[in-house]
Amino acid sequence: MMNQSGAMWETFPCWSWESPEPLDLKSFVQSFQKIVPNQRWVFCRTDVAQTSRQLWTAATVSNRNTERGTAQARTLDAEFLRVLAGTHNVSEAFKRAGLPNGAMAGWLLHIPDQSALVDLQTTGKKAEQLLKNLGLSKTSSELEVNVNGAKNLGIALDENVDLSRIEASLIGHILLADVSSSQ
Repeated sequence: MMNQSGAMWETFPCWSWESPEPLDLKSFVQSFQKIVPNQRWVFCRTDVAQTSRQLWTAATVSNRNTERGTAQARTLDAEFLRVLAGTHNVSEAFKRAGLPNGAMAGWLLHIPDQSALVDLQTTGKKAEQLLKNLGLSKTSSELEVNVNGAKNLGIALDENVDLSRIEASLIGHILLADVSSSQ
């Protein structure tokens, strides 16, 4: 079982990347689907992955929904994007959190199986290989809280919101994804 201490929340298996040219999304997705080892890998927009706690919350909810058979999406990776985007609608989730056509940067995320030990070194090597095979370069960007990314996820925020409050809004947005049907 993965360590459930505070340290777990401080890091999430994610890698920032850039592309030498704008991605043709259709061809990129086809290439990714041919080489991805399982449904625990997902790409998302640069600005929507903001904190480790946010991503762990989305992983926990999407894993739980999939295990219980209550997932709205057909696959774990799509369910992860759906709850990250805080919506019932899978198509809307891809618009909010998925890569847009022409993307030149983003995040590759690994959705951990929280019932098993995760070998971060092996997972990191797999991530680097996936990026390389897709013609992407790993970058050193770090997760960061930002208002525009939260708004892209569908969160209504004041222009003067304190950045320290955004993380709570991001997590609440995920937790409400299965509660409210108005999104």
